[in-house]
Amino acid sequence: MRALLGVTGVLALTVTFLNQLPVHRQDRSAAHRPDNLAVVSALAVRQMRPGDPVLFVPSVGRLAALAYPKGFQQARDIALRESAPRSGTLWGLEANPGELRRRLATVDRVWVVAERSALDPRRSPPDPVERTKLAVLAEEFTLREEHVREERVRDDVLLRLYVRRGPGDAPAGEEPPRRPADALPPGVPAGTPALGGRLSPRPVP
Repeated sequence: MRALLGVTGVLALTVTFLNQLPVHRQDRSAAHRPDNLAVVSALAVRQMRPGDPVLFVPSVGRLAALAYPKGFQQARDIALRESAPRSGTLWGLEANPGELRRRLATVDRVWVVAERSALDPRRSPPDPVERTKLAVLAEEFTLREEHVREERVRDDVLLRLYVRRGPGDAPAGEEPPRRPADALPPGVPAGTPALGGRLSPRPVP
């Protein structure tokens, strides 16, 4: 009798799991994630070069790389001093402000993963490392590209490329020009489905 009840219980759990599997897969898809971390990782796969530096603003944004590591496997986390497992923390330990400035001074381009509100130049985070991130971006870099899923929400997580400022470049806090929502890149035939993100490049000087 006990064996029969055990088999019945296993069968019931199996049927429940199989019934919920499509819903589980749907919930894990990029379209059903309000924080769109899967989309950011997919965009990183397509846009980032091996060895490219990436900066997470704030450090909790590193969740994108921890939850969906494929897009960031070949990137260099330029602010990270000690990984999450080694430090026993959720997001890892970052370099102090002075070291972070020195690291950023060695690169001419840096990818930034952040919620749009986190990059507001009017913000003054209490954490000195986070203030340093915003200050260096504003003082030394200019926004070149922005990649974000097509269905923009108020505070989507986005992927931005910043390049070192040159004469005549706009401050990093300015928004890049955007294409209309229904525009396609040159050479792409009409009717081509969206890939989950939109490229909004700043013209190269």
